[in-house]
Amino acid sequence: IFLESMETTYYSKVDGGLSENDLIPEISKLAKENIHFGDTNQLGGAYALYGTTWTVGAMSAQTAGVPLKLSIDGNSLNEYSIFLGGAYSIGEILEDNGYHNFLLLGSVATFGGRRNLFTQHGNYEIWDFESAMAENKVTESIWWGYTDDLLFEFAKEKILALSEQEEPFNFTMLTADTHFADGYECENCQEQWDEQYKNVISCSSRRVGELVKWIQEQDFYDNTTIVIAGDHLTMQSDFFELEEGQEYDKKVVSAIINSAIEAENTLRTYSTFDLYPTTLAALGAQIEGDRLALGTNLYSEELTLIEKYGLEYVNNELMKTSKFYDNNILVSK
Repeated sequence: IFLESMETTYYSKVDGGLSENDLIPEISKLAKENIHFGDTNQLGGAYALYGTTWTVGAMSAQTAGVPLKLSIDGNSLNEYSIFLGGAYSIGEILEDNGYHNFLLLGSVATFGGRRNLFTQHGNYEIWDFESAMAENKVTESIWWGYTDDLLFEFAKEKILALSEQEEPFNFTMLTADTHFADGYECENCQEQWDEQYKNVISCSSRRVGELVKWIQEQDFYDNTTIVIAGDHLTMQSDFFELEEGQEYDKKVVSAIINSAIEAENTLRTYSTFDLYPTTLAALGAQIEGDRLALGTNLYSEELTLIEKYGLEYVNNELMKTSKFYDNNILVSK
């Protein structure tokens, strides 16, 4: 479950966030009661490094362990016929092991190159705003497409249909209501707070909590792992501004529910790249060397790139030109 702009600042200060009151109590409860990795004893998350700070870059990092490094606007990637041609993703690994991959979006999948990313890396079946229009599930576009209240209802329909098939499934979805500016306040948003964006964030958390509870009630849940992850930090630049002298490392939230294995050490400093092998490990996959692309399996004792080299060094290295990346990973048109 990819959550648009869902970051650790939304947690209460008591739990390691920047909010006086927990804006995402359902997500924080899931993180506490299940597996979450962080670099303190409070609720933590993953750093979003260079090349991963917008949605399609974030999805590339978390599914294939590589950044998007381009000389163009990242959201113009739909113009490229080949998307990260040298990358090897979760979708491809699961497809090779008999899984049916499915992606649910409330917007148009072509935007930002997402359709190419998921069709070329795992042959995902994609159901987006255009699909909903074609099936008369929606009749008009609101902002980017249809809103998250519909997205979560459609998610239940699609998950049930997938669960009735013989092959195992990988269901992936992306929320959007919490996108800046100020988010989209649907009819079901509660007026808990004095800011619209806070109300939208809390609404998204409630929907996640409800969906997870629903999944846990289904027959297939015992053999199902749920991964919750923010895609990138919020682009609402004035939200939770730090006071003079205050230090806080913003990260994206993450939690793993019903993991196939136990985590011996959850005190880790990591990036969204590391969620790639970690997600596979949570399904019970054995990973030789416990590394895939730039990611490290957090269940292992292997150090992440940040733990080994430091945050600043890794970010600086990612910013440099790499002929290997350009010629062997990016492989554009």
